[in-house]
Amino acid sequence: MILSVINKKGGVGKTPIAFSLAKDLGYYLQSNDNSVIESIYPEMAKISSTPEIIENCVYDFGGFVTSGVLPILKVSDAVLIPTSTDYNSILRTVETIEEIQTFNSRLFILVTKTEKESDFQTVKDAISAHFENLEFFELRLSKAFKNSIETGLSLSELYDETPLSRCAYKTVYQQYRSLLELFKGE
Repeated sequence: MILSVINKKGGVGKTPIAFSLAKDLGYYLQSNDNSVIESIYPEMAKISSTPEIIENCVYDFGGFVTSGVLPILKVSDAVLIPTSTDYNSILRTVETIEEIQTFNSRLFILVTKTEKESDFQTVKDAISAHFENLEFFELRLSKAFKNSIETGLSLSELYDETPLSRCAYKTVYQQYRSLLELFKGE
């Protein structure tokens, strides 16, 4: 399976989500964007300006003007587009979808950093006004993503670490698990 995580907007959680999915699925991780992935996921992660197409890989793309991104998007089994709740993020997400939907129609929108129940629906409504048949997932605002990158543990590993972490990350882990199960079942 090939899974791409992409959005033109920075700061929406692409890297921690791609890292966690790759680690929890036992997949390779490639990125075209400078990050810590090679140090926290040794021998399974690679940063390259021209990522290679390989099976069982999650791609973390910081944008798609770099050469090599479009061929990977075309062959991806799924494209995950994280977005946050701010207006600029929604605009950049709409632009991202417009630019890639002709190359791959298996798009999943992941609304990150929601704080209240209405945040998810607001973002979903704003994006759905432009597109039909998109599947949406939510990941609540949580320190789990920052902690994941800092510790080199996936969200599942963080959740399972202690009884306190199971309590602290319960909501975001349940949301993440539904996403993880979707890609495990592919």
